[in-house]
Amino acid sequence: MSADLKLPKAYKTFLMLVLVIGPFFWLSFTEEGQRRTDLALMGFLGKPDFNAALEAFDSRLTEAKLRETFPKLEFQCAVGTNPFGNRLCGAEIGAFNQIPARSVLLFFQDDQLRAAKVVYQPPYHAMVRRWVDQRVGTHKVNPTPVPAQEEGVIARPVAHGLLLMQDGELTHDADAALIWLSQAAIADG
Repeated sequence: MSADLKLPKAYKTFLMLVLVIGPFFWLSFTEEGQRRTDLALMGFLGKPDFNAALEAFDSRLTEAKLRETFPKLEFQCAVGTNPFGNRLCGAEIGAFNQIPARSVLLFFQDDQLRAAKVVYQPPYHAMVRRWVDQRVGTHKVNPTPVPAQEEGVIARPVAHGLLLMQDGELTHDADAALIWLSQAAIADG
């Protein structure tokens, strides 16, 4: 008695379709697949990563130290009054801590960092919110006076300042950004 070990043609066809369509479906229609596709595209386009622990920033950070820590970022700087100081540096980025992003802006008063703004891609707003909740939840912080906050804004105290972002869904005209303010910027504000 011989066993027929041949696979039916319909089963082989189904298996081939799954092998071809499965990865495409995952990359195109799942949040994780889209994130990985965007990260690969940003890497292919040569956009550097900004893997920074914003919750650990403090106003003792200098422009030189940040340039040393993130040598791949091509900061463009300008001197002039801004909401948090007298000098502003910005750079295009492809990712912020493995989340697709667009740019980072650093606000200085003389050479001391006062604020940082990371602009990320709007579809990843919920992912940035989860990142903030995970990171801030794992660190013990000194009580930072939280300024009166507007409705729809999340303000999370961190060791040397405050993290701010929009709460809930982003509106069409909303800025998809995560902002770190130093205690010095809060005191001056």
